[in-house]
Amino acid sequence: MASLWLKLLSLCLICLNCIAKPNPNQETEFECVSMYKQSALQHPRMKNHQIQTRPSRELLSMLSNDDTITKIVLKGSEECPEGQVPIHKPETNLTSDPIYSQHSGRLLKQARWVRKKSKNHLRSGNRNKPIGSATLKRPNHPRRLFSENHLHYAIVRTFENTTKTWRGAQALFSINKPRISQNQFSKAWIWLNYIQGNSMSSIQFGWAVHAKYRDNRPRLTTFWMSDKQPKGCYNALCPGGYVQVHKSIYPGLVYDQISVQRGQQHTVHLSVSEDPVTKNWVLTIGTIMIGYWPRQSYMAQGASEVYFGGFVGTLLSQTISPPMGTGDFPTNDLTRETLTFGGPGGQCSL
Repeated sequence: MASLWLKLLSLCLICLNCIAKPNPNQETEFECVSMYKQSALQHPRMKNHQIQTRPSRELLSMLSNDDTITKIVLKGSEECPEGQVPIHKPETNLTSDPIYSQHSGRLLKQARWVRKKSKNHLRSGNRNKPIGSATLKRPNHPRRLFSENHLHYAIVRTFENTTKTWRGAQALFSINKPRISQNQFSKAWIWLNYIQGNSMSSIQFGWAVHAKYRDNRPRLTTFWMSDKQPKGCYNALCPGGYVQVHKSIYPGLVYDQISVQRGQQHTVHLSVSEDPVTKNWVLTIGTIMIGYWPRQSYMAQGASEVYFGGFVGTLLSQTISPPMGTGDFPTNDLTRETLTFGGPGGQCSL
């Protein structure tokens, strides 16, 4: 009997040793930090900032609560302890990006466009009508790619020379995994820009496959820039920028489930909206708040222009650009589209 107990004890110790032993190949991509000590709050103008941890009722009433489009297809379910938030830890400095234009907020100023009306999920200055129509510009040849040096886009955007302001944008993204090479990126992206003379602020979000992540996996990604940060900053890496509040979903997190062409589609519904109460610009997946950009720093007057679409980049020395979205030329088959946004009366896809 004693020998049996010894054998059982030794087996338990072996099992405990196996469980406790870390996997040397497992990458720890985030660290849990105090919500109050994250980089965004380590800036003088954020000294007395009150952290917003949930959207206001007014904002919740404007967000989509359709369960069919709020399915979260993100890898990992680990949560940080109470009072802490996950911050992605890239191997390289995403902000030091040789392939990202310093003026990425203003795109295609010289491109030829024709007027065409469409519907999308834009919130205008009239807060009583959060979802409405917007007049968009589209190229002469639908879905044609325009190039600007080493950057390429396929986008729709709001008209220039208009006084209308926008209080948010949202879209249903199909998750794809375009293959990129070194020093390249491919994004399904939304831009919210405020431009007044030489002054510009921009909040950008979507999913990205980026060489700076050191892999070919699509990830929830954000980017912001302002006069005080003209080169811009990815995710939650810079003081005075994006504030993380969710305990397990964060910019930099991998989308684990990829859409299959003519097969099962995996989507995520992303939105950035100005909270009518706090005036912060809130990032949400469905009705789930992930984080926000504080009102002290961004677009107090609202966004003056909005872009939706695909965005790829490469070094000037490289002759072939990476694929965009599914990597295929567009068709009328909506199951193969990467970005869909719509409202009462119609929809657009890219």
